[in-house]
Amino acid sequence: MRIKDVEIGGTYTASIPQRLPAAMRLGATHTPQAWHAELRLHMLRGKRVAVTVTGYGDAPDTVQVTQEVPANRVALRLTAEQAAGLGLAAGQEYQIEGYVTDDEDRIVSFPTSVTHTIPARWLRPKDERLVLSADSEMFHRAVVCRDADGKTLAEIRDAASDAQERLHHVQGIALDDPDADWSVLTAETDHREWQRIAGHLEHSGLDRYDPRADPDAAEHPPLIRFRRR
Repeated sequence: MRIKDVEIGGTYTASIPQRLPAAMRLGATHTPQAWHAELRLHMLRGKRVAVTVTGYGDAPDTVQVTQEVPANRVALRLTAEQAAGLGLAAGQEYQIEGYVTDDEDRIVSFPTSVTHTIPARWLRPKDERLVLSADSEMFHRAVVCRDADGKTLAEIRDAASDAQERLHHVQGIALDDPDADWSVLTAETDHREWQRIAGHLEHSGLDRYDPRADPDAAEHPPLIRFRRR
């Protein structure tokens, strides 16, 4: 996005490049918070993440954004009375580090946020729809055609049902994780292709699917090839 189109307080999807600019790579930091933010940005390379714009950066065409990060590790500073109750030597400070669990020993996560300064061009509208490239779509269709080879109509319908369940699963994940959008696109392609093959088999009257007898079957050499008879 262009800097003039960014709204303070708006929520966007930040598309983090695989290679960060030299000025943003891990280097000397002055505070634990800054080190944590730099490390977090390094871990996000090549991913998409939901962020909220909180202001403009000092460098031209940059913005400050916050990213919500669930945390489950905590540190508890002990009071002098608590330290004495545990028999610890007086005159110094102590803290306990670990995890908070519920009554069923499940670790409890606490929401926290990390602040980054990134170029405005990395931002995308939150509802932006990604598009699977033609080559990627052809590849995934070819995988399904290969996997369907020799299957009966009942088996293909079962596979279509399984593909629909996977699609719903990744769609749910994508509600909180923008990086899962790519998985949704490939899951949609897989589901559509299984459904198409089922329809083809119904109309052809064949007992089993044969991609070589399907004019709409996708083959993607050299990665995916139909077996030869």
